[in-house]
Amino acid sequence: MAVSTRFDPSAPYEVDVEDTPFAQPTGVQLLARVYRPRGEPAAPLAALVDVHGGAWSRGDHTTGALHGRALAASGLVVVSLGFRQGPDHKHPAASADVAAGVRYVRAHAGRLGVDPRRIGLVGSSSGGQLALLQAVKPGAAEHAGTPIVLPDGSLGAGPGDDSVAFVLALYPVADPLARYRYVLSRRDEPPQPSGFQAKRLIDAHDGYFADEAAMGAASVTRVLSDGQGRALPPAWVAQPELDDNVPAAITEALVAAYRQAGGRIERVHFAGARHTFIQNAGADTDKAIALMRDFISAQLTRG
Repeated sequence: MAVSTRFDPSAPYEVDVEDTPFAQPTGVQLLARVYRPRGEPAAPLAALVDVHGGAWSRGDHTTGALHGRALAASGLVVVSLGFRQGPDHKHPAASADVAAGVRYVRAHAGRLGVDPRRIGLVGSSSGGQLALLQAVKPGAAEHAGTPIVLPDGSLGAGPGDDSVAFVLALYPVADPLARYRYVLSRRDEPPQPSGFQAKRLIDAHDGYFADEAAMGAASVTRVLSDGQGRALPPAWVAQPELDDNVPAAITEALVAAYRQAGGRIERVHFAGARHTFIQNAGADTDKAIALMRDFISAQLTRG
C-alpha cells in the first residue's frame, strides 16, 4: 500500500490554494478550497476533507483557512468544503454534501496526487458533527444523491466510496438534540461575553433540523449507542475547557459511546480555551495543529 513519504509534521512545505466547484445539488454549485503542498509528490499524499462550523447556517469553504494551510504545509492535501445550510436547506442536506466531498476527492485522486485509501475528515463545531456522522455512517442512503463534479467536468450522482480512514473533530456538536436542550435551558440569558447567544443557536437548530426527531437522528452518540454505526475509524476530539457552546458532557458521552462500540478515540483537553479557538492564531491553535499532525502521522504509519 502506497503511503505518502512527504508527510512530515515538522516540514514547512509551501502551499498552493485553489477554489474549485466540487458538487452541484439541485442546481446549486458548491465550492471547495484545495490546499496542496507545492510541487510534484514523491508518492500519493494523504488527504483531509475539512468541514467548517457555524451552527449549520454560517461559514463557507474559506472558513478553515488557518488550519487548512497549516496542515497542508505538513504534506497533506486539504479540501475545505462549502455545503448547503439552514434555513434554506434541512438535514440531511449538509451530510449529503460532505459525503459528496469525500467521493469528489477520491474521484480526483489522480489529479490531486492523493492516495484514495488515505482520506480523512476534520470538522469544527457543527462541522465536527457532520464529519463524525459521515465517518461512522459511510454509504448511508440518506447521505447519497449529491452529484459531484467528475474529472471530465460532467456531474456524477451515482454511488461511490465515501468512507474515511480517520476523523478529527474540534468541539463537535456530536449530539444536536442534547445541545438544543442545553441552549433551550439558557434561552432567557442575555448574550454572554464569551460570545454565547442562546437565541442564535436555537434559531440555527430550528433552521437546519425539521424537529427534535431529526436532531436525534443526527446524533453521532445516539447512532453509536443504538448500534447503527457502519464504521469506526480512529478518531481524535478536542474539547476546550471554557466551552459554553458545547458542554464537556456532550463530548464525554460521545467518547464513551465510541469506545463502547469498539472504536479508538482520543480526547484532548484544552485548558483555558473557548469554542472556535481554531479560527484564531494563538497558542491553543498551535497546540491543536501540532496534535492533529501527530495523530494523522500515527494513522498513516499504522497503514
